[in-house]
Amino acid sequence: MKKIVLLLCIGVIGCTTPISKENSVNNKNNRSDLRIKNIEGNLVPIHYLKGHSQSKSISQMMLDDKIPGLSVAFIENGKIAWQKTYGYSNLQDSIPVTKSTLFNGASLSKPVAAMTALKLSEKGYINLDADVNNYLKDWKVSENAFTGQQKVTLKGLIGHTAGIINYVPQPYFLNEDAPNVIQMLAGTEPSVDPPAAVVYVPGEKRAYSNPGYTIIQKLIEDVSDKRFETVTKELIFEPCNMHNSSFEQPLPEDLLEYTATGYSKNLKAYPYKLFPWKAAGGIWTTPSDLGRFLITLLDDYHTAENVILSKEMADSVFQKKPERLGFGKIFSPEKQDLLFEHWGSSPGFTCYMVASLNNKQGVVVMSNSDNGTILLSYIARAVAQEYNWDYLQPTIFEPTRLPVDELTPFVGKYSGGDEEKLFEIFNGNLVTSDDENNKAKLIPVDEKKFILKDNNNLYEFLTDKDDKINYVRITNSDSFNNDYRKQ
Repeated sequence: MKKIVLLLCIGVIGCTTPISKENSVNNKNNRSDLRIKNIEGNLVPIHYLKGHSQSKSISQMMLDDKIPGLSVAFIENGKIAWQKTYGYSNLQDSIPVTKSTLFNGASLSKPVAAMTALKLSEKGYINLDADVNNYLKDWKVSENAFTGQQKVTLKGLIGHTAGIINYVPQPYFLNEDAPNVIQMLAGTEPSVDPPAAVVYVPGEKRAYSNPGYTIIQKLIEDVSDKRFETVTKELIFEPCNMHNSSFEQPLPEDLLEYTATGYSKNLKAYPYKLFPWKAAGGIWTTPSDLGRFLITLLDDYHTAENVILSKEMADSVFQKKPERLGFGKIFSPEKQDLLFEHWGSSPGFTCYMVASLNNKQGVVVMSNSDNGTILLSYIARAVAQEYNWDYLQPTIFEPTRLPVDELTPFVGKYSGGDEEKLFEIFNGNLVTSDDENNKAKLIPVDEKKFILKDNNNLYEFLTDKDDKINYVRITNSDSFNNDYRKQ
């Protein structure tokens, strides 16, 4: 383990030069270099007290969180503006991450599959709002009381509102018999997962569903009479110039040699596995290829290029409504811009892509680690700050003052699971005490919000219908929170 950690330290420091060097002397690239430097060293929490950001660097967080490798691509105005790589794709053999390193994109497969299905819909192969059983051939969605009220549609499957059960499907070793798409959907051997069943009324609510995207995979194959990976290559990869991407299971030899090894939280290497549920999580790709995918969608929206989507369909995908058509969206009535995003995680890999619709900018970050979520969110936040996006900016709290009588309602013992939190007034301040009676001063930043300066944990006191304090929600600087009920 000491050897692995040493390699990691060397890798993080040694692989931070820009990928493209030939144009580094021009002003444009000099500006990019400065922006990259600002992002690399300015990773800040999701919220913090003014003057106490506790900013970190990418290298520092990779070492702290035991993340072997990382690759980042930033797009702007129709181009890959810059790309950076860090660390190792394989620790044992000391292979560094390069711009050609492929990562498992996990659920970043879903937007690609969704855009493929939308393209087929625009070509007249399938109606977005029709019963998918009208198009499915040798497997169909089982009818039950829920489908008796509403039918499963492609739009519902894409937007996670089709009522389909959810679970995380299992990958398979190379020497195992991997199930085909029908076996996965039916839940029959060699599949080890349950069948894809409707478990609530379609359209009733949004609930994330991996098996729902396996149904999309089957739909694409049935309406096109082609393999899923062939259709995505023809409709997405080739038009977007994504030459280092594939849904093939296993990967072709010419791509397999460039794949990163995935690592656990403790730097244990995962073996290469097969992901037969391709539409839900089977893509192998690079940040720059996914960047080209985002560029194409932005061009379809802004200039009606009609490479993947028509202008009308692009307007539907990026409308300011909660409905999802392949992406999550961040928007508000007060701001003009909209961000569209998607996360992905599979054993050994974590990835994130997000783009600003109005700024025509976006970033794709991919890591070969189970530990990547926090680092990726920090990088996205640093990008949002550097390029002045309307969203993903950290919340910076200004300290305020509250009289003692306004602090009194917060006093008491709060319980959450096996933990207890004690709040009391000490020297005119609200403090929290640990088991050894060590007191930490909470700084008020709002009427019911406080922050702990040392770690930027946010304490938000919540009220019941009678406006009495009954909970405290504690959110750490990485955005994870827990609720504690007042006793």
